[in-house]
Amino acid sequence: MRFLILSFLLLINMNDDTIHDSVKATFNVIKKGHVIMLEIDFNTHDFLKVNHSEGPTISKDVFADYLNNTTSWEIDGVDITPRVLSIKSNGHHTKIVCFLSKASKSDIQSINITNQFLMDVESHINVIKVDVNKTFRDFKMDKNRQELSITFSNKNP
Repeated sequence: MRFLILSFLLLINMNDDTIHDSVKATFNVIKKGHVIMLEIDFNTHDFLKVNHSEGPTISKDVFADYLNNTTSWEIDGVDITPRVLSIKSNGHHTKIVCFLSKASKSDIQSINITNQFLMDVESHINVIKVDVNKTFRDFKMDKNRQELSITFSNKNP
């Protein structure tokens, strides 16, 4: 009997789109050849709730406005405004691909990020993953840490 009750409870939870294993967004900064890209993964429901959106979809304009109001990006001392290229939603997850910048031929020296993306969601964190200069690093940002300065040495590992 316990097995049946447990199975029933698990079945109910599997159909609830608002339940997810963590409250986070992931920002991947990637240097690909001659460009620097930004890929963002987050919970669609959290975004729609914070933006008081009624529709089930997110438009490029609405997302770009929110992203530019809640984050700032600087690479080697130059302010960058991400340009939204694509939005893909699958169930309760959304992935956004943005163009950040043309990459210089030399290695990136510094990246500065201010990030308050979805910080109105309880217990939310932003994970920043940086894959540049043959180096991979990741950082946790939350309500207590909303600014991040990353410097890279001239030596590649």
